[in-house]
Amino acid sequence: MQIKAVTLKAPSKLITNDFILSIIEEVNVGLPRSEVLTYCKQLEALFARAGSKTRYVRDRENGETAQVLMQQAVRDAITKSGVAPEEIDLMIFCGVGRGFLEPSNAAFLSHSLGLKCEFFDVADACMSWVRSLHLAYQLLKGGDRYRNILIVNGEFTTYEFGIPDIFKINSAEQLRYSFPAMTIGEAATATVVGPSDKQWSFKFRTDASYAHLCTLTLPGASDYAGQHDSIGINGLLRLVSFGKQLTYHALRQMLDFAMDNYDFAELAKIDICFPHAPSDPVVAAAARRLRLGDRLYSNLFSRYGNLISASIPAAMSLAIDEGRLVRGNRVVMCPASAGISLGLVDGVY
Repeated sequence: MQIKAVTLKAPSKLITNDFILSIIEEVNVGLPRSEVLTYCKQLEALFARAGSKTRYVRDRENGETAQVLMQQAVRDAITKSGVAPEEIDLMIFCGVGRGFLEPSNAAFLSHSLGLKCEFFDVADACMSWVRSLHLAYQLLKGGDRYRNILIVNGEFTTYEFGIPDIFKINSAEQLRYSFPAMTIGEAATATVVGPSDKQWSFKFRTDASYAHLCTLTLPGASDYAGQHDSIGINGLLRLVSFGKQLTYHALRQMLDFAMDNYDFAELAKIDICFPHAPSDPVVAAAARRLRLGDRLYSNLFSRYGNLISASIPAAMSLAIDEGRLVRGNRVVMCPASAGISLGLVDGVY
């Protein structure tokens, strides 16, 4: 498989930590001033600890939409890939952000772009893009039916699943499970892949015992998952993420997973590694433990926030622009996702 192009298109509205703190003061004007200031100080400390500085969201007041941003990312990727639009055989739309449960979001996007290819959606939380890449790899190996596959992220969730509810103070405890939602950014990515003699390795590991630590619930969730005290406590379609606990278990398991598959001599041969980046300390801890140093890419979260399943393709796009990812590099992707779901993807760019 060859990754022919990967592009990032972020929306235009820049959100800083100070902006979020000011909005929290505005929407909680009815609460005691001392309570709001204490909450904001706690939140400010969490931002600093996580390394969160800025993120981008759609400028809805000026008509910025998810569809247009995705279209721009796709057109850019197709141009850079050297593939003609009519040569795209399949579109996979993936991620948490979506406008529809039925039909596929890929149906609307492919139609808006005038593409005449097959299409479907893939959803597996922050692992969605890597799962889609794995599926594309298998389809490309299967023969001549698919020669060029387009994978699209549309991680646009801040208004749909957060703002303005996440800024309302309901209890002193809510930062334990609501803080991660305040680090979410938005982005569209597009990736074009095609067949080649380059072999890739895909390995996954899952542990459902911690699935309750990060949830975004739909109506009827308890019918599917039973009763859990942590599920739905922010309401329907609102993220609940016990970030501290989830990070502890996911990082520990990811380090074990990596060391089960690589020794330090093999890790030294990797040119660049792309994690899913939910915070800077997580990336720094993994880099130290695996002796990867700055080869574990860490230039995304502080600038763009947590981009959910778009984190890895967005980081790859940035690394290409920075000259840190070049043809012939050995690349390893190491996402850890809610579920818990872990991945190790190894190949040559």
